[in-house]
Amino acid sequence: MVETHVDKAFEEAKDVVINVESGENTQPRFSLEKSTPIGITFENLSYKVSVVDKQKSATGLKSPFSKARRTEKTILNGVTGAFRPGRVTAIMGPSGGGKTSLLNAMSGRITSGKVTGNIWVNGRSADNGALKFVCRYISQDDVMLPTQMVKEQIDMSIKLRIDNVSDKEVEERRMKAVETLELERCMNTLIGDSMNKGISGGEAKRTAVANEISTDSSVLFLDEPTSGLDIYTSMVVVKMLKELCKRGQTVVLVVHQPSSDMFRMFDDAVLLSEGSIVYFGPQAEMVDYFAKLNFVCPQYTNPADYVFTDVINIYKTDAVDEAMDRDENKNQKKSNLEFVKKSYLESELYQRQVSYVEHPELTPLSAKNLVKNVSRFQQFKILARRSGKNMFRNKLMVRVRIIQAIVFGLIVGILFYDSSDNAPQVQLQNFTGALFFSSMTQFIPVAVNVLSTFTAERQVFIREHSNRAYFVTPYFFAKLLVEFPLQVVSPVIFATISFFMVGYTRTVEQFFIYLLTCLLMSLTGFSMGFFISTIFADISTALSVLPMMIIVPVVFGGLLVNSNSMFPWVAWLQWISPIKYAFSAFCINQFTDYTYNGQPIGNNQLKNLSLGPFGIAANLGFLAGFYLLFTFLGYTGLHRLVRRAGSGVSLIAERKIYKRLLGGPDPRFAS
Repeated sequence: MVETHVDKAFEEAKDVVINVESGENTQPRFSLEKSTPIGITFENLSYKVSVVDKQKSATGLKSPFSKARRTEKTILNGVTGAFRPGRVTAIMGPSGGGKTSLLNAMSGRITSGKVTGNIWVNGRSADNGALKFVCRYISQDDVMLPTQMVKEQIDMSIKLRIDNVSDKEVEERRMKAVETLELERCMNTLIGDSMNKGISGGEAKRTAVANEISTDSSVLFLDEPTSGLDIYTSMVVVKMLKELCKRGQTVVLVVHQPSSDMFRMFDDAVLLSEGSIVYFGPQAEMVDYFAKLNFVCPQYTNPADYVFTDVINIYKTDAVDEAMDRDENKNQKKSNLEFVKKSYLESELYQRQVSYVEHPELTPLSAKNLVKNVSRFQQFKILARRSGKNMFRNKLMVRVRIIQAIVFGLIVGILFYDSSDNAPQVQLQNFTGALFFSSMTQFIPVAVNVLSTFTAERQVFIREHSNRAYFVTPYFFAKLLVEFPLQVVSPVIFATISFFMVGYTRTVEQFFIYLLTCLLMSLTGFSMGFFISTIFADISTALSVLPMMIIVPVVFGGLLVNSNSMFPWVAWLQWISPIKYAFSAFCINQFTDYTYNGQPIGNNQLKNLSLGPFGIAANLGFLAGFYLLFTFLGYTGLHRLVRRAGSGVSLIAERKIYKRLLGGPDPRFAS
């Protein structure tokens, strides 16, 4: 009987796909074009994490002085079931029940802890995150670039995922998604953020959904897509998901506490509490199922509300164990939960899910089922265009950088104005101070600027990469390309103002050496700031560490401490200071054979500074080396970010996953 249900569901989904292929749908290629319906089965799926648990005192209270110990906490407790094509499955339950963890564990987005159990896609093994290669995932957080218009955001999503797509088809797909989610009024509105008002929270949520439904996919996972939305907008989203299912997709969403009208729109319901399933079956059967267990839902009561409050919710608090023991009501609710857990495992519903797992549909997957990307070069072009718009629409940041270059140039120029007209010792002091100040202004502010800007953009990068919208390499080089002109313009402005105002030796060769040194310092500061921003999780931590990484280059920069006076065991630190090489190049450029009334005072100044054995070319070469080193570290830092976020997969592992998904079924089902 159960096998008949499985076969029927897949046959209905296949019919839908055939209709799409034959052109009966008015919007070609909008969803599941020529792809196989996908059924997802999972068995004994568990997720455990290690947590710090302080020992309790004799009173049962946690003492702040008690020794911390690590214990294992179970988030998912051996869950088994099947998500079937052509059906909307809602995962529900109280907060902390494991709803989002179930989606994350299945789609390979777990970054800590241990996941065990088996996952299959049409009988093909999809463990260890392989499921992400066939599903789209819409997270609870609507993370998008605030400088993008809604139209541009959806268009970019389509162009990144569908190869050789025409402008006409992009418009058709976009308009279908926009009309379905009622986004027509905000298509040309910037997404915005807390600083710059854009679309509303509900529109942002729908835009995030539109990004995914406008491209071909067989499976759609959504983590609380209706949170923060009003009832009407929530119903619009769920109705859209129902329409997608009619086209053959497998849709699974996490929803915290749906309204009664929304609840009736789901095909299947999964109730999770404390990591265990207490109900997995048709939504229409849930009320009768619990009624047979003597949990009768009152008339005119939302079934979801009743189940959460009267059946599976324990109302946990931070009270001590003794207080829990004295509260009979809470103990009763705990008993209720244990009872419904046990009842489900003994029910026909559970046996039906086990049968779905043991007898899955084995229809082979095709390349159409896989989450696709355009070529890396196409990704680079699309991302470079977006980064350019992002930079120039963020007018405040561009203006700040330009104004910063002008202000620093004027500060140097005014403080050390026409120093060549002063006495010899004053000239040497002013020139030396101006050159050291120039080294710092082209390094430290640039590092801080890029640290603040990329940290804000990093979450967008992680989210889009997790959704397999693009790879690290095209994003990284697009970022470098777009930022490069600004990193060139700023030092040019600074050098042009400061060089002529201070009164350095004014030859063409010396000016261009001064300019080139400023440019290399700016690029080095940019690459170092970018690297630091990939290491730390938030900007506050990064800004706390940045001064420590800057102090060493400043102290060992060649002016504050004479190299010959330092202990040998710390003197080596001067050679890892970019400021040291820039300051040395500046000084050699200015002081070599510099004279005052025929007296060679410049060479003596170089001797007194003890800047080391390297000439201008060598110092500039070391600066270029620092730039390349920090650029490489920034690139590896991005890879580390995506690995830490659970979205990084090596090329070899990716090929193995493709081979597994497109190959034959698991030997367990081959017979």
